[in-house]
Amino acid sequence: MPNPGQKKTMLVVGALGIVGRSALEYFTAAADWNVVGVSRRVPDFEIGGASWCQVDLRDHRDCQDKLGDLREVTHIAYAAVYEKPDVTRGWSERDHADTNLGMLRNLVEVVEAVSPGLQHITLLQGTKAYGGHLGPFKMPARESDARSMGPNFYHDQMDWLAERQVGKDWTWTILRPQLVCGVAIGSPLNIVAAIGAFAAISRESGIPLRFPGGAERIGEATDARIIAQAMRWAGETALAGNQIYNVTNGDVYIWQNLWPRVADLFSMEHAAPQPMSLNRIMPQNTDVWDRIVAKHGLVQHSLVDIVPAWSFADFLFGHGQRPNAHHMSTIKIRQHGFDACIDTEELILELLGVMQDRRILPV
Repeated sequence: MPNPGQKKTMLVVGALGIVGRSALEYFTAAADWNVVGVSRRVPDFEIGGASWCQVDLRDHRDCQDKLGDLREVTHIAYAAVYEKPDVTRGWSERDHADTNLGMLRNLVEVVEAVSPGLQHITLLQGTKAYGGHLGPFKMPARESDARSMGPNFYHDQMDWLAERQVGKDWTWTILRPQLVCGVAIGSPLNIVAAIGAFAAISRESGIPLRFPGGAERIGEATDARIIAQAMRWAGETALAGNQIYNVTNGDVYIWQNLWPRVADLFSMEHAAPQPMSLNRIMPQNTDVWDRIVAKHGLVQHSLVDIVPAWSFADFLFGHGQRPNAHHMSTIKIRQHGFDACIDTEELILELLGVMQDRRILPV
């Protein structure tokens, strides 16, 4: 085991995603950590004092070649995920589960073999662990609830990791947030980017901001920065070893209540909801987005860069389906000692403001 004063090394896997980018920023700012980012793509932002490995986790040989020299890793934050073009449909398909299991296996097998000081692995899941992608589930969902129908890569990854850990010095912790909110480019699960792009295109088109989803429902979300804090807590807390935790902001939200505040942020009118499929209509507005980029001098990102798939937004906003509430109990993680929280509406507005400040979205 490392000496108490020795720096730990966090390997952030999936470092360009919403969770990974937040974890990278959080741990590079901590004086007692070295950080290595892992992603298939090169970073589109300053990575501070972190090192970087560009690797395709689906390829075991590439993992061996690119990660085989990482001999000082003490902690792994695994936030990588493979998504299919039809994101929400892919969640229930066998090849999706198999690919995601293979990615975790390739990473852990290589790093564990060369880093004898490995202490902890944090693995990210979500409400799909409770069948949230299939329909309503028992609420509030608790970590001890029975599994839903597969295929489900969360279950496959957990079973493999738990079996792999038996007899080892390292432990694992699974975190289950819901609707993770943060800043990232190229993530198909970034609802903040989708909200911002939809508002900007609506304004440029001369129309008020209208909520495009279904009936009201109460939801929960999780700030990616809270997840980063929970990763550190889990990796440094013996009680968290080999445990599963739900983690959220600690409050609830309703989309329709947030929409007028988003309109105010973009200095535009707000009007009554108009249900529509964003997945169908928004890809037809790439020319409008290109005009916005040129008009406001934004960073040169295409609309598909900002929102790779609008189907996730349709799913969250409840278009074309009954709005199923997804509530999780966070009593376990709080009783075990982690109690970070934040106001969700303020968080989403803050993140939209950050994307404006970084010239990803127009003011």
